[in-house]
Amino acid sequence: MPFRNTDHMSRCGKCRYYCQAGSTFVFSHIGLCSLVFGYTVLGAFTFEALEAGNERDKKIQMRDEKDKMIDQLWQLTESGVLLNESVWTENATLMLKNFESKLVKSMRKEGFDGNDDPENLQWTFSGALLYSIIVITTIGKL
Repeated sequence: MPFRNTDHMSRCGKCRYYCQAGSTFVFSHIGLCSLVFGYTVLGAFTFEALEAGNERDKKIQMRDEKDKMIDQLWQLTESGVLLNESVWTENATLMLKNFESKLVKSMRKEGFDGNDDPENLQWTFSGALLYSIIVITTIGKL
């Protein structure tokens, strides 16, 4: 709102005009900041709701895969093949390579971070809030 010449206005009129101009300026900025803040918080809740469960499931799945591989190695060792070192080494190498390929696939394509504790998530509210802020600040930069 551009300032206009207020010389012809009464004192009360000037006060009213400047109060209106000031409040319009303040409320438009407060409104815009409130809108951005609300959008960011809503985005954080949305990202957390969408991603935390998937991350937890992936961690549990990979922990189960690791436990399964350890059990298979132990069964291989108990089975008596231990007497023939080359057969045991070949079987153990095959099991480890299979687990390694599952691990690499999970890390590259499914977002697994190597931590299999389902309580230690990256997609907490604060992490999702940071991601939401990053999304807002990078809009228009692509």
